[in-house]
Amino acid sequence: MIIISIILIISAALFVLAFFYISRIIATLPKGRTEEFLESQDFTNKKIIACIGDSLTHGNYGQNWVDYLREEFPNDIFLNEGINGNTAWQVLNRIDPILKCNPDLIILMIGTNDALGSFDMKSGLRYKNNYNLPEVPSFEKYREHLLELINKIGLSSKIALCTLPPIGEKKDSLINQHVKKFNDYIEVVADEKNLNLLPVSDSLWLDINSRTYPLKSDYNPKEIVIIRSICSGLFHHYLFKMSWNDIAKSKGQWILFDQIHLNERGAKIVFHLVKKFLSKSQF
Repeated sequence: MIIISIILIISAALFVLAFFYISRIIATLPKGRTEEFLESQDFTNKKIIACIGDSLTHGNYGQNWVDYLREEFPNDIFLNEGINGNTAWQVLNRIDPILKCNPDLIILMIGTNDALGSFDMKSGLRYKNNYNLPEVPSFEKYREHLLELINKIGLSSKIALCTLPPIGEKKDSLINQHVKKFNDYIEVVADEKNLNLLPVSDSLWLDINSRTYPLKSDYNPKEIVIIRSICSGLFHHYLFKMSWNDIAKSKGQWILFDQIHLNERGAKIVFHLVKKFLSKSQF
């Protein structure tokens, strides 16, 4: 009985240590942010590309596609301004310091949390409370904030606007019908404002169609299901060193390890889209 108690205590202690270890990792801001660049005063003739968004750009929940760009274009500066949990409203409220860097190009991929938070009332209240938002996210407010954000950037930098990745990998699901509204609007804005459009959504769906194993489950908006799926992936990656691809495969996913965040396969698709654009673009 004593031995069992000791084992339970040790197991609980190890779990707590693992929890705090992973919490510290995911709370860490991305490398190469605006503040670091401004403090370095490295105002050389290098091109400055600001990658702005949420956890899909931040890159510690899943694979970091900005790091792929840094490896591919070592002579350019890539600012990683992806912040976990951000909505368009939050990006709008932190854009000024980024613009002080005078980026030559801004790659903007924002809206997934707006879509998640506006999908149902419980999700909306969760986002509002967890991230101290002034109101529950909505499609209408996203439209307003995205336009305001683009207008604030104005002519100071060239913009490449990205459509949003899927949420779950079932194309006709309710959540992806909801995401499609956001992507349709992004395409309209890109056309009206004469912005460069990077078709992240179409490219990811095209690759999902080549999945070599069956889909096991779909996105579930219940908080406990989301937390369990994300935490399971984080534990397997950071503690047991499983690749994001292998974690996704174990769950029957192709590009999303937890129904929301990109694995290596998904991140490389985003990387190749941006790489192609940078290679052809004059900015």
